[in-house]
Amino acid sequence: MKQIAFLFFFLLLSVVGFAQVTDSDSLLADLDSDTITVQTKLLPDKMLLTQRIFWGENGLYRKVGIAPELTPENRAKELKVRRTMFKIHQTIGLLTAAGMLAQGILGAKLYTAGGDNYTRIRKAHEATALGINIAYGTTALMAFTAPPAMLNRKGISNVKVHKILSYVHLTGMITTNVLAHKISDNFKLKPYHRAAAYTTFGAYFTSMIILKFEF
Repeated sequence: MKQIAFLFFFLLLSVVGFAQVTDSDSLLADLDSDTITVQTKLLPDKMLLTQRIFWGENGLYRKVGIAPELTPENRAKELKVRRTMFKIHQTIGLLTAAGMLAQGILGAKLYTAGGDNYTRIRKAHEATALGINIAYGTTALMAFTAPPAMLNRKGISNVKVHKILSYVHLTGMITTNVLAHKISDNFKLKPYHRAAAYTTFGAYFTSMIILKFEF
């Protein structure tokens, strides 16, 4: 447990550093390029389905009055909302990564534990899993429901790789949770559960690191 406490402390310090938005942070640097004062189009042609549903010209938020009508001034405000949401996305994303590491340590101990120690570690493992799921869901919510940017990069970029990896670790998260609930009935699923968990963390961690490299 001391290892886990130290791990959280170290990664929380990292959160403070990484969560500071710099010009090299690609997701947020895109926002700096979102000048809309002279734009004829206030929304990009390509948007995520969720962005189109909520923030489109006839999106849900506009129909119910959460988002104002489309004007250059209002789009500027929406982009500020986007910036805030991506700051939250980054910060909680790092906390989620910390939880995944802790979960990996607990999971490894759980495989070899027995008796009362097994029960104690299992409870900690389940509590950590719940926290990870909540944090991961919040992180995904911030990304998929943020107002769309005005800039769509063409070709392969670090942001696009980040998005592709997000589908990989999203699939891995779902698989890991499904297998976790089936292990008690079929212990032969343990290796698959572990493989799914490691794949999820690998894709998740890589998706964060890739944003630090411009291409």
